[in-house]
This record gives sequence, C-alpha cells and structure tokens, in this order.
Amino acid sequence: MKRCLPNPTGTSRRRPAWAALLTAAALALLAGCTPAPTADAVPAPPATAETAESAQSAQSTANGNATAENGAPAPTLAAALDGCLAYETGSAGGSLKAALAAADLVTYLAGENGGPDAVYSETVLWRDSLSEAERATLDENWPGVYACAQSICEDPAAQQGLLDDAGVTQDFGAMDLSGVEEKLDAADRAIHYR
Repeated sequence: MKRCLPNPTGTSRRRPAWAALLTAAALALLAGCTPAPTADAVPAPPATAETAESAQSAQSTANGNATAENGAPAPTLAAALDGCLAYETGSAGGSLKAALAAADLVTYLAGENGGPDAVYSETVLWRDSLSEAERATLDENWPGVYACAQSICEDPAAQQGLLDDAGVTQDFGAMDLSGVEEKLDAADRAIHYR
C-alpha cells in the first residue's frame, strides 16, 4: 500500500469545511443564472398579421408618422403636429419626413375637428407646451412641412411621387380637402404666435 508523503509545510492536506461550503454556494449561484423552464411558463403567442401590423404602426409613430393604426388621421392635432419635431431639417430623409408630417397634418385637418379658430387655439396650446429645443426644431422644420401641406391641398396628384417615396398611403385625391387650407393657415399663425 502506497502512503502519501507528509506535507513539507506540516499542515494537513484536507481543505477546511468552510472552503467546501463556499465552493458549493458559488456553484449554486452560477447555476441560478440560467432559469430552468417551469411548468406554468406560457409560450409567446405566434406572430400574426395583426401583431405585425401593430409593430409596424408603433414603428411608424416612432418615425414621426402620427396616423392611427387603421390609417385614420392622428387622434389629436397635437399628435399630428408632433410629426414636425420628428426629424432635423437637412438630415438624411428630412424632405421625406417633412412630407410625412405634412400628410398627417392634412389628413387630420380634413377630418371633423372644428374650424380654423379651434385649430388655432389647439396649436397655440401645443406650441406653448414645447421645450426650447423643440421650439427651435419646429422653427427649422415648419416652413417645409407647411409648404408641403399647402402643395398637397392645392394639387395632391403633383405631390404623389414624394408622398409615395415617404410611405404615405392616404389617397388625397379622394379626400375632401375643402377648408383644410384655412385650418392650415390658422396653425401657421399659431406657430408664429409669440
């Protein structure tokens, strides 16, 4: 039978019990980093056309498109005007984002949402709620959005190429745009209100 040679330091070769406990605790903690599946875990619902459409709508809103999920105009004037803040003039795609913001604004203003006085009042409230940085962005972006919105009202067919490139799906040729220019001018007056 082979015998172990004594330890030259004179100490025992056995590890103390506390070292074994620390090792076991460390392994238990590491094992807890990846949770084990449970019996009551619910799998994610399968992707459907509806969930894909909701995700696309959320992305459109994040990109400045303030239309509702069903393609209807933005639910509030403030939501439509927020598109004017969703980009920086001169940035890549800036003209397309301006066209998108103008399309959302025209779509909203074409709906039953009050006359020019109501649009003016709501626009003043919206503008007054903006931070200084947002006001500066609005001052830069508004002329392009306003000009594009006017062009849509005057001749939607002439703007169709730009609107298509911007991903706008509204059919402005089929919309009743009477009265939109007055509301748009009221919004312009409110934005330049100091």
